Amino acid sequence: MKRFIFQSILISIISLSAILIIMLRADGYTDPFYVRFTTSKQQNMILGTSRAAQGLQPKVFEQILKKDINNFAFTVGHSPFGKVYLESIKRKHNKKEDGLFIIAVDPWSISSWSSSPNDLSQFRENKLCLNKTKIVNLNPNIFYILDNLSERRLDILFQNKSNMFLHKDGWLEISNIKMDSASVADRVSSKIETYRNQYLPKANFSSTRLQYLIKTVCYLKEYGDVYLVRLPIHEKMMEIEKELMPDFDSKIKEAIDLSDGYLDMTPENSLFNYTDGNHLYKDSGKKVSKIIANWITDKNKARTHNNVYTK
Repeated sequence: MKRFIFQSILISIISLSAILIIMLRADGYTDPFYVRFTTSKQQNMILGTSRAAQGLQPKVFEQILKKDINNFAFTVGHSPFGKVYLESIKRKHNKKEDGLFIIAVDPWSISSWSSSPNDLSQFRENKLCLNKTKIVNLNPNIFYILDNLSERRLDILFQNKSNMFLHKDGWLEISNIKMDSASVADRVSSKIETYRNQYLPKANFSSTRLQYLIKTVCYLKEYGDVYLVRLPIHEKMMEIEKELMPDFDSKIKEAIDLSDGYLDMTPENSLFNYTDGNHLYKDSGKKVSKIIANWITDKNKARTHNNVYTK
């Protein structure tokens, strides 16, 4: 009997050790989200969908603003504004003051893909990782792996390097893709077709999502400065967004007024390069990140000057 118990314990230890080894191999190539659930709670955050995840580079902001900042942006499916995203932001935030928060906004992030756009029970993110994984600062994150990679856990041992790598600061780098004009044109055409034929017909403005954007701004304002940005996109994508929500700026006016500033970069769409029309290529992302960081610096200087002047 003792021998059986000993063997059972030994097998359990070996099995658990093997599972731990597998989990420790998970890294920035595992998937586009995992690493964000393994880093510590954050004081300064970049928020939004995949445009921000790929386009806004924390190191650029750190160099200019002298603040460590974490990119906690996901995708248009995972992190539109809503209860799920706000609660996950709260879990990731360390509740320290003097924070900096950059929120990327666009029409899709305040739209629902259902005929009842304000019905929380139908929100597309409900069954995805931000809702399923409540612990967002554990490494290795056993909960994320079990909840979201259940069919691919063994693949972590033999994973192939892809053209996506998620840095520890949350920036999703896309590399090793062809950026010649023909390749880019093909990807743009495919992305535009997806948005026009699949997303646009089912997208409806959601006043509930808008209210959660406002709630997100209000929550973060308790802990620091909040800036809203609308990132540049390909002109063909811009045409679709104008069809979806031609009055976008007026719709988010309350959120803008509550924030410390709003920068709409879409008038400069033609100045940047895109991997697929929806996402900035990393060289352009670096430029955009620098522009936003310098804009925030100017905003801070102006506010300091005004405070001194009024005293």
